[in-house]
Amino acid sequence: MSGTYAELHHEHQGKSSDKWESYLGTYERLFAPIRNARINIVEIGVQNGGSLEVLGRYFCNAANIIGCDINPLCADLKYDDARISVIVGNANNQDVYTRIALKAKPIDLFIDDGSHTSSDVLATFVNYFPLVTSGGSYIVEDSHALYWENWGGGVLRGSSAQQLFKLLTDVVNYEHWSGDLSLNMFLSGFFRKDALPAFIAEGWVDSLEFLNSMIVIRKAKHATHAKLGPRAVVGMEFSVERANECFKTDAVKV
Repeated sequence: MSGTYAELHHEHQGKSSDKWESYLGTYERLFAPIRNARINIVEIGVQNGGSLEVLGRYFCNAANIIGCDINPLCADLKYDDARISVIVGNANNQDVYTRIALKAKPIDLFIDDGSHTSSDVLATFVNYFPLVTSGGSYIVEDSHALYWENWGGGVLRGSSAQQLFKLLTDVVNYEHWSGDLSLNMFLSGFFRKDALPAFIAEGWVDSLEFLNSMIVIRKAKHATHAKLGPRAVVGMEFSVERANECFKTDAVKV
């Protein structure tokens, strides 16, 4: 199947798919490198089911495309593409989680387009990010809802999911301040003492990208907080400063 993600979305004639226009170009940028790979995809929030069809058309070699929705009417959605299936229920209930994990693990691409309430976004991230394969992507759609107080968020609310994701940008840089504060203490507003998710403690969050109404979290290929790596100094002429004087750092390797 040829065409960009935006082209496939706009020409789609099947089940309805509802996406903001800005998402389409972002998805092309994110999806193009893995378009031909045999991957597992999970999307929380099915609605009318069209986004699963578009994903199926775009990812022709995908192994499984799993949708999950709490609406019981989604059980009646039928697909000609055998790779597409829908699981009905709350994604954070143990039985539904187990069904998704058995069918899609490891997850190469995870899209949270579910309830958009802050508590659900947090729970889904904590539960499913560990299932994402190393180097995979976790996407939160419609993150503008995390600013809405009646959805459990708020621009100044320190307990919102948006706030946690912002704090994780500091966790990505933990090797530079690990001697000042523990991760348990740093994230104590979200996780009880000694209850910090292992994937955060081990350094599996590699990067976060914030766009308008979308957050993209990349999973590291290897668990580590030492993400900067060694310096790569090249050239033989040092007419202004010697290499060891150009940039000094007291970063702690963890």
